[in-house]
Amino acid sequence: MAALERMGRDLHAALAGAGFRRRRRMVLLLLTTDRGGFPRVALLTFGEVRANSASELAVAVRGGSRTAFNLMRRGTATLVYMNRRITAFVQARAGRGRVSGADPARRLFPLKIEGVRIDHAAPEEGDVALLTGPTFGGADAAGLFSEELFDELGKVHPQ
Repeated sequence: MAALERMGRDLHAALAGAGFRRRRRMVLLLLTTDRGGFPRVALLTFGEVRANSASELAVAVRGGSRTAFNLMRRGTATLVYMNRRITAFVQARAGRGRVSGADPARRLFPLKIEGVRIDHAAPEEGDVALLTGPTFGGADAAGLFSEELFDELGKVHPQ
């Protein structure tokens, strides 16, 4: 697995909004660690994650969630991005969260990237690729994406 200090151009573009309308139903996994050291996973949409530079992300999570608590107390997270061409694990440190103006039930956290690992199939695995990443479905899935919240995430930076 290749290790980088910041996001590459393609990953940054995908998380900064390029083509996000085509990926509204895609799921991004945000992993945090609980008090016992176990991983906890939050399922986020592209409207709840935004790359503000190649070394900074912002995320919106439910205010009373374990994810918000873990970001405040532990201060670390790993974002998992999966699609046909790339699987990336973005490790980051969380800054101080604040309540969202667009959705007061959410807290916005700046994330400073510490490392990015890109996973590709090993040569011995042959020519393989993910067919698709995880996606949301159902009658209300399209309503999970908020352009107003996504725009607000563009203004979240580490203090």
